[in-house]
Amino acid sequence: MSFSPLHPHKLPKLSPIRITNAEYWPELIRARTLIAELRGLSLTLPNPLLLISPAVIRESIASSQIENINTTVQEVLQSQLFPLDEQRSVDKEVLRYREAVLWGFKHKRLPISTRLILGIHEKLIPSGGGQYRKQQNKIEDSTTHEVLYTPPIAPDVPMLMSDWENTANQQTEDPDPLLRCAMLHYQFEAIHPFLDGNGRTGRILMVLQLVREKLLPLPTLFVSGYLDHHRSEYYKLLRNITAQGDWTPYLRFMLVAFAEQAEETRNLLLAIRGLYFSTKRILKKRFSRIYSVELLDALFSTPIISPVRLSEIIGTHYATASKYLQQLAKAGYLRERWVGKYHLYANTQLVKVFSMPRLAIRHGRGKSNAGQDRKTA
Repeated sequence: MSFSPLHPHKLPKLSPIRITNAEYWPELIRARTLIAELRGLSLTLPNPLLLISPAVIRESIASSQIENINTTVQEVLQSQLFPLDEQRSVDKEVLRYREAVLWGFKHKRLPISTRLILGIHEKLIPSGGGQYRKQQNKIEDSTTHEVLYTPPIAPDVPMLMSDWENTANQQTEDPDPLLRCAMLHYQFEAIHPFLDGNGRTGRILMVLQLVREKLLPLPTLFVSGYLDHHRSEYYKLLRNITAQGDWTPYLRFMLVAFAEQAEETRNLLLAIRGLYFSTKRILKKRFSRIYSVELLDALFSTPIISPVRLSEIIGTHYATASKYLQQLAKAGYLRERWVGKYHLYANTQLVKVFSMPRLAIRHGRGKSNAGQDRKTA
């Protein structure tokens, strides 16, 4: 296979490529075992979509970092409370990613199709998104501007994406759905069907593919953190497929990524679940007059919250919502602060869990305070 980064790549279709499970059994068994554990845990979460919403923000930040869009969990959680014209541009990008993930999951009954792909892309890039490219693009080194890869010509994109869709919607056991998901991820990035937003769209499609394959009930397994942490190796392995047709090292790498991220997400959800039930006990015992499931859920779906947002969520008057938050802050369960003109309250233990380095979560350190009453925030 001849390859020049300066010329449009003549990308082979994915459908004729034959990958079998046998060569990857050790990695497959580990990844499938950890994903099964994550699936089981996901089914035990109270109000699971509510609890994973901030977790999707964590993924959104990791995915955006690969594109050199840098912010923090706290900044994004704050920013989502502000009007659109007052949000920082980097936080807008992250919040759009979350919206795209949740939109894609909401439409999970759709096949992995052009309609779904374009819908996700339009959520990511509201201005000019939602359509395949009609012109040539290229990938350059951001520092040296060296051309690293020139994707297929625009007229070939519909044909290549049609083949991609057919492969995505196959119902086969060989290759395993995890291997097929990894293959589809490479192919999508190699087609590079959009002028912008290809990486983020491709990473969202991976988790939706796992949901569609019924490996997961919720969009909880995200590999962006692992890919960002191993960015150089990831790009090298993608390039090796393009230049040499060498799939094996890349597929092994991706199976390890699935396994590592499944373990990390399991520990993250364990920490969230533990903190949720601990907080529930505290509120029912010490704040029985104001306790409601709606209040508890609001403190977890929106870890940084304002009286206005709380009043909207639980359907009460602004003054009542403000009184609830002040009581919890005075007792040390929330931290009160002003950001400009906005009066905010932070569920600091939960924000801390979401802000932990990925290695700390992988090793279970996010669970240490889950069952303890919080004396300070």
